[in-house]
Amino acid sequence: MFNKSALIGSLLRRSFGTTNPLRQAIKNHQPNEMEKRFLVWSGKYKSQAEVPAFVSQDEMERVRNKMRIRLANIMIALTVIGCGIMVYSGKQAAKRGESVSKMNLEWHKQFNELKPEGGAAAPASTK
Repeated sequence: MFNKSALIGSLLRRSFGTTNPLRQAIKNHQPNEMEKRFLVWSGKYKSQAEVPAFVSQDEMERVRNKMRIRLANIMIALTVIGCGIMVYSGKQAAKRGESVSKMNLEWHKQFNELKPEGGAAAPASTK
């Protein structure tokens, strides 16, 4: 029923279009300045002058993914460092006797003292 040569031919045609060397050979993406920097930072090229006018789409996607991962790792590291700084700052404030509740009480005390000076009388509560 099935023609063996037709089956092999269709498999070859199907796999030929998705082979990696062929996809890399098609260089149809023109990188902008930022993408050229990405290509250099990822180690694909030594300088921006060496980056060709057109690169393959697969190459550009791989470089973007590398940069995305690097940026995420940098943001994770900065978040951890920021958390460490906040913990240290909170411990120093606790040693000085500062707390959020004390700051809140002081603010309300100052607010209530300044309120009558504003000239507007507070509405009477209806309890």
